[in-house]
This record gives sequence, C-alpha cells and structure tokens, in this order.
Amino acid sequence: MTRRAFKLLSIVGAPVITLGLLGGIATEHRQYLKPADFEPYHVRAKAAIESLPSLIGSWSSRDADNEVPKEAQVLLKPNKILMRYYTDASVASMSRFRQVSLLIVQCKLSGDMVGHFPPICYPSAGYELVSKQIRDWKVGPITIPGMEYHFIKTFEGRPEETIIYNFFVVPTRGMARDIDGVKAAAEDYQQRYYGAAQFQLQFSSRVNGDLPRRERDEIFTTLMEQAVPVIEQLNKGEIQ
Repeated sequence: MTRRAFKLLSIVGAPVITLGLLGGIATEHRQYLKPADFEPYHVRAKAAIESLPSLIGSWSSRDADNEVPKEAQVLLKPNKILMRYYTDASVASMSRFRQVSLLIVQCKLSGDMVGHFPPICYPSAGYELVSKQIRDWKVGPITIPGMEYHFIKTFEGRPEETIIYNFFVVPTRGMARDIDGVKAAAEDYQQRYYGAAQFQLQFSSRVNGDLPRRERDEIFTTLMEQAVPVIEQLNKGEIQ
C-alpha cells in the first residue's frame, strides 16, 4: 500500500469507525429497560403473593395487613404486603396454643428493601438481637437458604423472646440468605427494577411459650410448602 493510499484510508476510516462506535452505543441504550417495562412482572408478583392459601392443612389464618406499621410501609414503598396470623387447630395443638405470623413484602425497587430486614427493623422497635444463625430448610422440591434470628424484648417487666425465620427472593437470581443478595441487585442498573421479596415467619414466646427448634421447623415447612409456587413465580422475572 502506497503512502498516499494509506493516508486516504486513514481519513475515510476514522469517521466510519466513529459512526460504528456510536451505532453500537445507541443499540446498547435501546436495550436498556425502563421501570415501566417491569410492570407486567410486578402485576404477576402481587397476584402470586395474594394466591397463598389462607387455610394450610390444620392452619387457618386471618389477615393483618393493617397491623404493618405505617413507617415501614413508607420506607418499603411495597407493591404488595401480606401479613397473616396462622393458628393451628390440630389435635396436637390442644395442649398448647400455636400461632405464628407470616409477613411477605415485595418491592418494585430492590433498594427499597435494604433498610427493612430483622437486624435493623426489630432493634429500632426496641428488640435486642441476641443471636443469629445460618439455616437451610428443605421444603418440598426446593431448599430455602435463610437466617434464624433471636430477639429479646421486655413486656410488663418480663423478657420475652421473638424468633424470626427470614429469607429473600431476588428475581432471576433465586433465593438470598440475607440482605447482601438484595444489595447486589440494587447496584445493578437493570436488576434493581425487578425489586425483591422478603419472607418472615415469626414465633413469639408470649404466644407459644418455648417452642423447640424441631417444632418451629415443622411449622415453617408446613406453611412454606404452599408458598413454593409463589417463590417460583417471584423468581421467574418474566416481563412480557
């Protein structure tokens, strides 16, 4: 190639390369999804949570959505909050009253969930975190990775224990044991618009006395077996 031809190619090639780069950037920007693009997913997520049976085996429930503190709702900006008290009516419970509360929260932005999980929200309500432990629960066809938290709060001069079984669902990424999985999604420009869901099952010594772990796990498994389709729908992340 002569020097003249090389110079001509350089003059013509630079704009072509620049146009190619600009075209690639434009194509990439067109692939970015807007918050409104995720609305079909959030509609299905809400419906999935609402589909959780109110009667599960011997456990019947009453809705208590109105008991979720207004401050928490403002913080979470939820797409759906479901709170229920499940009460056991089986023969096994005749000797001891058994009632647990189930809270499911699903947010449209994963960042809105970051400030609301047991180690933050319970101490802010006067509870002391005394222990936490990594847990894995086998529930039907899935294994749920989560955390078990133990809190103490004094009621009428007596210390009473509250135990929380907690886990998250991060759409397209599966279940997360703790808030770190949600934080990672919140830092992803596209993933954040899927939001996140949190499941909390609460056991109170004021209500149930001292339930052994085996019994708590049995209750958790019984209730969560009916929540498996909800978890699977939340994880799909389909936006069409």
